[in-house]
Amino acid sequence: MNLTNLLRHISLRHIKYQKAQTLLALAGISLGVAAIVSIGIVNKSVLRSFEDSFHNATGRAALQVTGAQSGFPEDILDLVRSVAGVEYAVPVVDTDGLLAVGKERSIMILGVDVLVDSQIRSYSLADENADIPDSLLFLAKPDSILVTKAMAEREGIVMDQKIQVETVRGTLTFRVRGILNPEGPAKVMGGNLAVMDIYAAQMAFGKEGRIDRVDVSLVPGEELETVRQRILAALPQGYTVETPAGRTRQIEGMLEKFQTGLNLISIFAIVVGMYLIYNAVSISIVHRRKEIGILRALGVTRGQIMRLFLAETLVISVVASVLGVGLGILVADSIVGVLGKIVSSWYARTSVTGISVTWLHPLAGIACGIAASLAAAVFPVLAGSRISPISAIRSVAWSEEGFFTGKRLNIAAAFLILLAATVYCLYRFTDFSPLFRSSGFLFFSQIFLLLGLSLVTPAFLKGFIALFHRLLAYRLGSTGMLAGLNLRKNINRNAVAVAAIFFGISVFVNSAGFVNSFKQSVTTWLDAVVRADIIVSNGHPSSSTNAQTIPMPVDMWQDIEKVPGVLSADPWRKLYLDFKGKRVLLSSVDMIRRGEYSNFIVVHGSNKEIGRLLPQRDNVVVSEPFAEKFGIKQGDFITIPTPSGPIRCGVVAVVVDYLYDSGTIIMDINTFQRHWGDRLADHFSVRVKPGEDIAKVKNAIQLQLGTNRKLFVLPVSEFKEEIRKVMDQTFVFNYALSVITMAIAGFGIIITLLASVLERTREIGILRSIGMLRRQVSAVVLLESVLMGTAGGILGCGAGMITGRLTLEGAQYSSAVEYFIPVGSIVWALFMAAGLAALAGIYPARRAAKTNVVEALTYE
Repeated sequence: MNLTNLLRHISLRHIKYQKAQTLLALAGISLGVAAIVSIGIVNKSVLRSFEDSFHNATGRAALQVTGAQSGFPEDILDLVRSVAGVEYAVPVVDTDGLLAVGKERSIMILGVDVLVDSQIRSYSLADENADIPDSLLFLAKPDSILVTKAMAEREGIVMDQKIQVETVRGTLTFRVRGILNPEGPAKVMGGNLAVMDIYAAQMAFGKEGRIDRVDVSLVPGEELETVRQRILAALPQGYTVETPAGRTRQIEGMLEKFQTGLNLISIFAIVVGMYLIYNAVSISIVHRRKEIGILRALGVTRGQIMRLFLAETLVISVVASVLGVGLGILVADSIVGVLGKIVSSWYARTSVTGISVTWLHPLAGIACGIAASLAAAVFPVLAGSRISPISAIRSVAWSEEGFFTGKRLNIAAAFLILLAATVYCLYRFTDFSPLFRSSGFLFFSQIFLLLGLSLVTPAFLKGFIALFHRLLAYRLGSTGMLAGLNLRKNINRNAVAVAAIFFGISVFVNSAGFVNSFKQSVTTWLDAVVRADIIVSNGHPSSSTNAQTIPMPVDMWQDIEKVPGVLSADPWRKLYLDFKGKRVLLSSVDMIRRGEYSNFIVVHGSNKEIGRLLPQRDNVVVSEPFAEKFGIKQGDFITIPTPSGPIRCGVVAVVVDYLYDSGTIIMDINTFQRHWGDRLADHFSVRVKPGEDIAKVKNAIQLQLGTNRKLFVLPVSEFKEEIRKVMDQTFVFNYALSVITMAIAGFGIIITLLASVLERTREIGILRSIGMLRRQVSAVVLLESVLMGTAGGILGCGAGMITGRLTLEGAQYSSAVEYFIPVGSIVWALFMAAGLAALAGIYPARRAAKTNVVEALTYE
């Protein structure tokens, strides 16, 4: 009998008979595949948005010269133009504005030299511009602006209309002198772009005499790398000359940790799905023992039995994976916007307008689904192939252990736990290898630990049931006694369902512990370093992150201090710079003013030394992640690129700082202004005089300074709440993982209990015949599900606390991030495990209660 006939006549009939079990297995693996596909797609879509932005915004430019984020002197343009092989070198101001009408969207402002920019970029004008001979020339007027057609349609903007834009100088009025078709630069940021004359942009956004980048085209026949090296040699140190593709790679490196975390989330989901497949295949084999025995008696070999069940699993996994791909694409389309906002808030400006799907993502999802399913099915299939014809036909009780004897499980568990400890030690105590000192490497320690503990589940379940019998079973009467006995009958099968719950709960507690610990640590840090009463910003209030804010003139602190009730106001400025090929945050504060009321949380050094050595001197303070990543210690010197050339700064102290996980350099704002020539501030920290009402002072600041600006004047408590909201958005995928894993675990409970009910059909019939009521039968099955959920919940909570601590350590934020046991989340996890298990047990319980007594007594 060949495999095709076996599948057609045996497997297909079984699948039709066990529709619920098959559908649940399909659903479980589909969710796992959907997680892999959706996360892969959204990761690629974010990177593609950067690629498209760079490509559309640069036009014919083969190279881009960039420097400090605050801009660099226009003199650099002449140096670039003088390099042999450069055809055109075009200056660009690339900054942010805020459209003060309609939906008040953050928009990208592109300031260009109207006389030469057309050599690099082409602008396609819409029909509304037909009566204008050359719209670009109209940009020479300082109040002129071009908007994209997408923006015009969304905001109801027409030609020659006046619009208001938030700038460094306040709210300015511009006249729309052209509408751009969605081509070239007009496609950047999903159409959230406006084009201005470079001089007007410099004046409006505080960049007088400075530009943000130079776009370079090459003389035909010149080799790109050769010209790139010539430009680098002509420029002072600290400037970057990259292709648009190279800038994309920089962004990719910056997002590496964040995207790795998302990929690890998808791996968790597929691992939980493997438990479900293992249980489904194992139960299928138990149900078909007699069928297997008959086939073996008819001459079917063990190899054919194995191939039959593996082929069934393959068919199911292919169908489930294809469905998972479709679901993953739908999920990606619904969450890509959320991820885009997170990336824009914490990393770099982007606008993800749609998903980017390639064949790689569906193929990877299908391959992972099939591989995981077949791997999970191998061992139960091996055990099923060992069923002898005589034992199966005579209905002799069959041991489910097969390959997985208690001794082998314990040995495998010990090996995996030892492997987890080894991986952790390599991570913890090996400093020379970047491979070992990565969060991805530490992830393997968590996986090995969870797999090892999952193999201990049968032994744990035995002990849990024994404890239940000793303490509670007799109090619940016959229901409690029967439930415990039923769980003991097929301990390995039930342990797999418990392991699925264990894995789901461990992921939940892991995420809760990591998120809560990080949030509490950040809150403690905010309370320690943000000691002002009011925060003033121009744009989104969470300006301490990468949110798109509009800087203000630094001298505004003098105007704020004139407001009645204000004691002092000190500025804070941030920008990002390239340090040894990595993007880091430069944070500058007025050290003298800030030192009067706020201190750093110092890891190495002292606040006294910081107050003495930082003001107006070429010294800095660095954050722990910066010191860890670059091997910097207190007392070392680092070279920092500036628009006027590199400067050598002494490291006065290493401090706790959570503003940027890639590392932060902190310097005095007077030192920053001297080297960068930047006279702007991102926000002001305002202290109120003793006895003054904070709300009244806040309103007074808004009234006196907010008439020509979109000021956010927030009491510090509200400002901190905005920071917490941003953190909650960042961890939304951790919460989604918990939902996915728990859903898959719930499917595992349903499959296990359905199998148990079917296997005990005759037993249930006997109990019903001697007087057991339907509700009592239902109660037994429900209690079994609750016991399995509780056992998995207890084991999962313990594992989740350990892995949560490892996750926090792998994030490498700071040694000051203390792990807080998430007591509330653990309580919720236990209730959730028992409650989910009870919900999963409702359908099997109802099915058991409806068992026909006569049919059950004749069932074999």
